[in-house]
Amino acid sequence: MKKLLSLVLILVMLFAVGCSTKSNNVDSTNKGTEIKQGEFKIKVGLVTPEQDIATRSMRHFEEQVEKLSEGRIDVEVFPGGALGGSADIFNGVQDGSIEMCVNIYPPFAQFSDAFLLYNLPYLFSSKEAAFEFLDSDIAKNIAKSIENKGFKQLAVFDGGFRNVSNNKGPVKNPNDLRGLKIRTLDNPIQIDYFKAYGANPTPLPYGDIYVGLQTKTIDGQENSFSNAASMKFNEVQKYFTDTKHAFDPAGMFINTGVFNSYPDDVKQIIEEAALSTQKFNRELAVELENQSIETIKKTSEIYYLTNEERQVFIDMSMPTYKNFEQKIGKELMDSALAKIKEIESK
Repeated sequence: MKKLLSLVLILVMLFAVGCSTKSNNVDSTNKGTEIKQGEFKIKVGLVTPEQDIATRSMRHFEEQVEKLSEGRIDVEVFPGGALGGSADIFNGVQDGSIEMCVNIYPPFAQFSDAFLLYNLPYLFSSKEAAFEFLDSDIAKNIAKSIENKGFKQLAVFDGGFRNVSNNKGPVKNPNDLRGLKIRTLDNPIQIDYFKAYGANPTPLPYGDIYVGLQTKTIDGQENSFSNAASMKFNEVQKYFTDTKHAFDPAGMFINTGVFNSYPDDVKQIIEEAALSTQKFNRELAVELENQSIETIKKTSEIYYLTNEERQVFIDMSMPTYKNFEQKIGKELMDSALAKIKEIESK
């Protein structure tokens, strides 16, 4: 009996050891393939509110990255100036303390005069032409020119056409802007052609526009209909005009050094998510612009220029091209204008 009991105990112990070894092997295998959650963290700084297209687009990016990386990359979006104003976020991405942002092109002219090209008035007649040019080698080379300054472009968003608004009356002719303080970008080209219209261009941070209009520090502003609606400018502006004087590309940027530090598989995930977000953004832009126009119409008047009226604005804007030809570079300007003409003649 004792021998039988001893034999049973030995068998039980051997079975237990076998199970333990098997379990350890499984654990070891799982640990070898386990994904480290939040291994890479990306902060996205935005000044736009939650409902704005830029914020909604980066929420899509956040979802795509975390899905594709299975949580290995943790993206956190900070809208509404939570990480500071436009300049704070811009500088933060440049020095790498903030990994990503969405930014319109004008500020990058401080690093490369080539970016001034996009500020030229009436450069594009349609979004389709703008996007085709932005996908061209000319545009890609312009974007690459600032990578050594800390900004790597991952995608180009639809910032929409900029349109004028004010409280004096419908703008049907450049003369209707005469003497009005119009908030513009702090950009020499835009300031140049608004002066040609007879306006008093007044640069002001984006986040200060509403209060500026409310307190009558400025008489008007110029932004896309989508931006105007999301920032509620229609609450303090009676008259909008579809001047479409400039198309606003907005780049999705990541700090160059941060991006280069990532392993290849992480870079691939980020780039794949960026392209998905670009498609999402451009489709959403059409939908939001239509909604924004309806929102503005509830409180304000939108005047649509005739072709003849728009041509007056175009003609009055043309001296700006000559004024900045040397600054932008004649060779670049000529090749860009030739490419755009080729695109728009299709």
